[in-house]
Amino acid sequence: MANVSRPRGLSPVGTVTGAAYNEQGQLFAVANDATNTYAIGDIVTYAGGSDTNGIAYVTKMTADTSLPLGVIVGIRPADPGVSLQGTNIDLSKIYLSQSSGLRYIYVITDPNVVYEAQADTYALADVMKAVGGNYTAADSLSQSSPQSSLTLKASTVTALGTSGSLGLPFLVIGFAQRSDNAAGAYAKVNVVLNKQLYKQAAGTA
Repeated sequence: MANVSRPRGLSPVGTVTGAAYNEQGQLFAVANDATNTYAIGDIVTYAGGSDTNGIAYVTKMTADTSLPLGVIVGIRPADPGVSLQGTNIDLSKIYLSQSSGLRYIYVITDPNVVYEAQADTYALADVMKAVGGNYTAADSLSQSSPQSSLTLKASTVTALGTSGSLGLPFLVIGFAQRSDNAAGAYAKVNVVLNKQLYKQAAGTA
């Protein structure tokens, strides 16, 4: 049976340490952004600076050359204040449209987390190789289609230890072991971040 195309960005499924993924995320700020949308499963990178409370700004990652910080797992529907009485809060909206104002998101920053991702196509021979992504800055997000469209780009596959492999953001460690998944178009694979802000010493390239 052919694989079904159902991209949703990166979905946490475990860790490389053997410990269970604890479903925790770190709070980050997203400044008013007229260019990008933000969805669960998208990758973000540090944007520089912080809000007035010292919460670091992040922005959506849209190129392999950026340094990933982590993956969005939650979007805060409302922020603490004196009172929320009379405020219209849409608890069902789990994405940020363009120009949503200053908002806050929860991000997995643990470099040991394993994610499942869909590839445009993927071969068995390319397990344990580095790969880049297919990114869309402004996804067509809606209540019926609220998840990231990020997929892996098979044409960028590079063997580890060769020129360019360190610059790619993902390392494929295997195929998702399910009866509805196989090598080829729309294959679902398990990945870890091949490069990540917390993996390197501060101040180094």
